[in-house]
Amino acid sequence: MSSNAAVHKHLESITLIQAFKATLLDLETGERGYVITGQPAYLLPYQRARAQLVQKREQLADISAADEPSNELLEDEFTALLTRRIQIAEANIMVRETDGLEAAALRLLAAGGRQTMDRLRSHLNALEQNERELLSAQTQHATRQAQRSRWVWGGGAAAVALLLIITSVSIITQWRQRQRVMTMQQTFISTVSHELRTPLTVILGALGMLQSGMGGTLNQDAQRLITIANDNGKRLKHLIDDILDIEKLESGQLTFNWQQLPLKSLIEQSVLLNQPYAESFSVSLVFKHVSANDSVLKNALTKALDEHDEVEVDPERFAQVMANLISNACKHSSPEGQVEITAGQVDSRWFEVSVCDHGSGIPWSFQPRVFERFAQADGTDRRRAGGTGLGLAITKALVEEMGGRIGFRSIPFEGSCFWIRLPRVVSVS
Repeated sequence: MSSNAAVHKHLESITLIQAFKATLLDLETGERGYVITGQPAYLLPYQRARAQLVQKREQLADISAADEPSNELLEDEFTALLTRRIQIAEANIMVRETDGLEAAALRLLAAGGRQTMDRLRSHLNALEQNERELLSAQTQHATRQAQRSRWVWGGGAAAVALLLIITSVSIITQWRQRQRVMTMQQTFISTVSHELRTPLTVILGALGMLQSGMGGTLNQDAQRLITIANDNGKRLKHLIDDILDIEKLESGQLTFNWQQLPLKSLIEQSVLLNQPYAESFSVSLVFKHVSANDSVLKNALTKALDEHDEVEVDPERFAQVMANLISNACKHSSPEGQVEITAGQVDSRWFEVSVCDHGSGIPWSFQPRVFERFAQADGTDRRRAGGTGLGLAITKALVEEMGGRIGFRSIPFEGSCFWIRLPRVVSVS
């Protein structure tokens, strides 16, 4: 094979790999859009991508066989992953059609589809990198030939020109695909927000009015049914809000209203707002105003928090972070227990806020998965405490968006202490 033909072959291979990635993305986007919205329009790109995968898979197999004839194990693994991802998508869509939104949404993020997709992309990236290396080697070979012959130099120049043209087309195609995916994601979030959250809010409002007696006095059985419907409606609304937050964080669409505010007043406001929630668990919520002589300073803090110590955050997002940490601590505290919030300066750059409980703690085996989506130490605890398992994943993403860090200390049967660190604002005199 001539150098020019080899260059052309590798360019075609790279284009095919990129097209395969786009098809996989169409499959995933269509599946997730239909699961969340239930709109059949999202099945069109899914079904089109599903039909194209077999043909593109055979073409990819030809590339791998030509470049690495002995690489059968990797090919088998890739085929198994692709089959697995399609099976997950089909099952998610079927659950949406038979069991509804909540069951399908839980399965969507817990079935392993994203992890399988990441492994598929890893295989494709490795294959693309191999093609690019071969392309680079062929281009260098063409360059050496060009140095030996003016005629070959002309052919090499044509190959380079062809390379530039095809690469430019590939870049433009990728940009258009990304724009199309971003548009679909924006439409997806807007649709969920309007089609699910708005009517659900109306339903919850109506249930609340029935509970308050505005529709007349209800007998005990009817009151119990209204309470069950209201509680489950709130749970579903919380799940939808969490899914929307995750989608917006991933797509970079979550907006932040940055302000420089005193950290101490932000914490005091969070404690005040979450006090009724703590009382519902018979838990007391305490903001410990540490002093320079307090023993807590011997741990991580080196200086007590001053009234004028400021951080640059979005106050609503900070309140969301504190609400997530406080609610988790309350859920896992014993009745009549106490949740302690402390804050102070770690060093010249960082403030630390910690939320500590004296509950059952986190098992050692589960601690590496604490910030994963839908992670729960066990299903029984999840049903007792409630929640979707997205709170800590969202909290971690929000803290990192605000330039901070998050972590925890926990000893089984002794309690847990989650901490966040935020950069301090240095006043310019």
